Amino acid sequence: MRFSYLMVVTVFVLSIFSCSKTDSEYIAIKGATLFDGTGNEAIENSVIVIRNREIDCVGKSGECSIPLGSEVVDAAGKFITPGLVDAHMHFFQTGFFDSRPDAMDLNETYPFPEVAAYQQQNPERYYDTYLCSGITAVYDVGGMSWSVGLQESAEKNPMAPHVAAAGPLLTPVPGAPFDLPSDRVLVPLDSEETGKTMVQYMSALGSTGIKFWGLRADDEEYMSYVEATAEEIRRLGNQMIAHATTLKQAKAAMKNGAKLLVHSVADTGVDDEFLTLAMENGTIYNPTLIVSAGYTLAFRAAAGIAPLEINDPNGCVDAKTMDLVTTASQFKDHPRLTNEFKERLKNFNPETDIISDIQLQNLKKVYESGIPIVVGTDAGNPGTLHGVSIFDEMDAMQQAGIPPKDLIVMATKNGAMSMRRLDDFGTLEAGKFGNLILLEENPAEDISNMRSLTHVMIKGELMRVDEIQGN
Repeated sequence: MRFSYLMVVTVFVLSIFSCSKTDSEYIAIKGATLFDGTGNEAIENSVIVIRNREIDCVGKSGECSIPLGSEVVDAAGKFITPGLVDAHMHFFQTGFFDSRPDAMDLNETYPFPEVAAYQQQNPERYYDTYLCSGITAVYDVGGMSWSVGLQESAEKNPMAPHVAAAGPLLTPVPGAPFDLPSDRVLVPLDSEETGKTMVQYMSALGSTGIKFWGLRADDEEYMSYVEATAEEIRRLGNQMIAHATTLKQAKAAMKNGAKLLVHSVADTGVDDEFLTLAMENGTIYNPTLIVSAGYTLAFRAAAGIAPLEINDPNGCVDAKTMDLVTTASQFKDHPRLTNEFKERLKNFNPETDIISDIQLQNLKKVYESGIPIVVGTDAGNPGTLHGVSIFDEMDAMQQAGIPPKDLIVMATKNGAMSMRRLDDFGTLEAGKFGNLILLEENPAEDISNMRSLTHVMIKGELMRVDEIQGN
């Protein structure tokens, strides 16, 4: 269901090369090759008309009338897709170890309580980063309870992507160093009552999904807690999300109704039972191919072995994050970075060791079976930066053999579906939000052409991406 707006949004309009305000309630973008996100054939010489925040008409030239007085953008030779969706990210995490003291404790330099407070108080820096990267919607699939409130506040903000959020995660782990006395990320699932209470509370807050972080699939008592919790999720009309990286965990999650698997099965090949469960259950698969290597790359930067390389031609990454990653080597003498660990880090090859073969094989098999797949980066984890990581993730998915034309659907329509917002965005259809991106190169030929992004439209407002961080 669409969120209500409590403010009037003034619409700013950009031409292809400059920014200008207009009093017109219509914007018409004409001449581009348009991919509507449904998987249908591209529309050559298209016209898309936006009225205030919403799409009024989309079609071939001549199929949509352009109202008198419209702001008209000539996009001949360009390409249009729906705005991208990062279906797996975390607002409480920064992209470095200051927000993950469980991996590397930096509390002496960056006290985690202060980091956590800053993350809560300043989500706008990531809003800018995501829009600058062409991402008009994000799904926070695990964080502190305050993340759920971003769903409403971002919806009212004309310069914010749409947000879905799950809030704290249920887990067999007894606790974590990134929890706080006043808020937590991980809630130990120690009884049926704990699970049910958690579901009731987060559902009442408005969470979009209840996530299980790890499943003890061989522990009958623990799985009885999962079963009771999953039943409460269904009763309240919420959806179950599962962090499941083994085949046994993934099957256990789907047998309990999981609608979204937020990591690849990485221990062995998926089998027919897995594929059948996913199809019958309507489960969506999010492979998160690059996040594990991101940790290694961040450790290498901290150890002074190699800086964290960031492909960011439009300057989308915010200054605070850039300062974190460019000063990472100040921790080269950290006790976590033992000589033995440093040797392993030196042996990591960024050209060949990013993704395991089993992850790529499983993704291809899931794709060929027709199970819906989304693009989600797990951004916020060390080495996986907000916004720009989506391009590396799509490149990796293409490496598995997924055609770029289908990746467009995964990065738009399917992402919106996972957020339960497909009625509102994800495809370019009349009545949906005016969320789209303009590209110089054809993304259906090579998904890396998504990097040729020049403009993004969010809720009917069109902007040059290279000017967003400067606004």
